[in-house]
Amino acid sequence: MLDLKSIWALQKPSKDELIIKTKIDVVPQFDCYAATNHITGNHLYIMSLSSHAIIPEFKNFKFKGVQIEVFDLKESKELNIYLIDNELKGIFSLFIENIIEEIIDSTTENEAITKTSNVIQKWKKLFDKLNTQGLSIEQQKGLLGELIFIDELIDNKFNPDYVLNGWTGPDFEDKDFTFGSTCFEIKFTSSKLPRIKITSERQLDTLNIDNLFLYCFACENLKEKGISLNSVVNSIRKKINSNSTTLKFFNERLESAGFFEDDAENYNVEYGIKTRSIYEVNESFPKLTNSNLPNGIYNTSYYIENSAIEDFRADYDTIINELKNE
Repeated sequence: MLDLKSIWALQKPSKDELIIKTKIDVVPQFDCYAATNHITGNHLYIMSLSSHAIIPEFKNFKFKGVQIEVFDLKESKELNIYLIDNELKGIFSLFIENIIEEIIDSTTENEAITKTSNVIQKWKKLFDKLNTQGLSIEQQKGLLGELIFIDELIDNKFNPDYVLNGWTGPDFEDKDFTFGSTCFEIKFTSSKLPRIKITSERQLDTLNIDNLFLYCFACENLKEKGISLNSVVNSIRKKINSNSTTLKFFNERLESAGFFEDDAENYNVEYGIKTRSIYEVNESFPKLTNSNLPNGIYNTSYYIENSAIEDFRADYDTIINELKNE
């Protein structure tokens, strides 16, 4: 397993070199390096490319804590991804490790560049939402719903590694959980209005999916004796604490979702769950998808009235038992 933090920790200042580079051996087909600028102390990722490589979308690309530059050298090009905010070292390591994971099976430069671009765009969303107060209340609710589902699955004797590998929410995928051809979209709301917010036309799209379920938690704010983001995180940690690898992976996924321990004091808002409802999303389910939007319309956000989907209610226990048998 690639551990960039350890590589960067071993890089020592040199009188002869401004940039200390270590080749990333898990992608031998490409010249990729973990590096440190010992004047600034900043870490960076370097990918050396052929002179004809096309990477215009990276030119002077910058988002919170990260800067990307492309250098045209005499006989090659070089893609540099800089960490410019050292407080984000942990998340930056996960970001670059994700790039390596995506390109590890690539056989051509063009394929690797495309995959790198996709990862950059995905992680930009996470970096952009980071702030000194941590996740917003709405982001906390979204993450809390996903963590409650994880906690439930572990209680139902699912292997924690299976559950965490199926948790795609931190990767900004269209569905929050993907287990083979079965997916789950989780909604956690404290709104008093009987409706569910859908944030894109891809969220309830069932293309290439055998089963899609919409799992909704209707909650209310409590002053005490409720559940909070911190309490559910701690509950899951206790249940997987005996396996250090699983615990490490869970903590990394939390960081990918924007949850950092430094912000934990902001995550004690308590909720009480009033109702749990699960719906089967099939072709008849009322929804907007790519296939039924007018040309030129995209990135839609809309609400579904609860009364409109009562006929699509499903039995939670049956779904979980079927998932166990997949």
